[in-house]
Amino acid sequence: MATTTIWADITSQIVCGDPVPALVPAGADPHTFEPSLRDRSRLDSATAVIANGGGLEGSLVDLLDVAASNGADVVEMMPLARPVSDDPHVWQDPTRVSDVIDDIAAMAVDAGFDADTVAACADDYRTELAALDAEIAGLLAPLPVENRRMVTSHDSLEYFADRYGLDIVGTVIPSTNTLAESNAADLAALAGQIETLGVPAVFTEQLESSTDADRLADRLGVEVVPLVTDALTSDPATDTYVEMMRSNAAAIAEALAP
Repeated sequence: MATTTIWADITSQIVCGDPVPALVPAGADPHTFEPSLRDRSRLDSATAVIANGGGLEGSLVDLLDVAASNGADVVEMMPLARPVSDDPHVWQDPTRVSDVIDDIAAMAVDAGFDADTVAACADDYRTELAALDAEIAGLLAPLPVENRRMVTSHDSLEYFADRYGLDIVGTVIPSTNTLAESNAADLAALAGQIETLGVPAVFTEQLESSTDADRLADRLGVEVVPLVTDALTSDPATDTYVEMMRSNAAAIAEALAP
């Protein structure tokens, strides 16, 4: 199993479409998710767990430690995906997901999947992610330098911005965790940045409250653009990792276009 729907889908693609359950359900924020007794039981029965790490899972950390001590193979993806900061959202760069395909495939084989079958599906998925990376780069390539500035609701798109040459000039919540809160001084400084740099939009996360972002955008006359960043949804446009990334890239390109 996986902790999040994003890693569950990625793992499912590597094991040729076999369903992989996620502890945190679709449409739920992994930062704030509180596991039930049933969730604890499900984790206790798992032999292999794909986790993100880096503090993303919040209240699941202790349960993951217990699962590992009980013999489950618990592997965190963030340390394997060339992390460059404390931002745990490494999947926002498809090339970093591609980097951990072999690690997930090895876990699948250890868990009983056929090695040759998994190797073929892993190669196919690696090719798909390379095509996705090229597609996103193509969507954002026309943006001039002065239109590559972003403001986000929380620190979740650092890896995306770094990969595709964007500049995150500020966040409504200056934290990688949605449990943090904004304050008046930070919001005032951010408003100044938006006005000075002419940033046309504030990118929010559909899973979190956007009240502060909405008020800020309304006061400054800029657009609010909701993205799906931390968990998949039941919408076909964002119900797989590839579709989520494609949808977000299109929304970002449209909002930042001259």
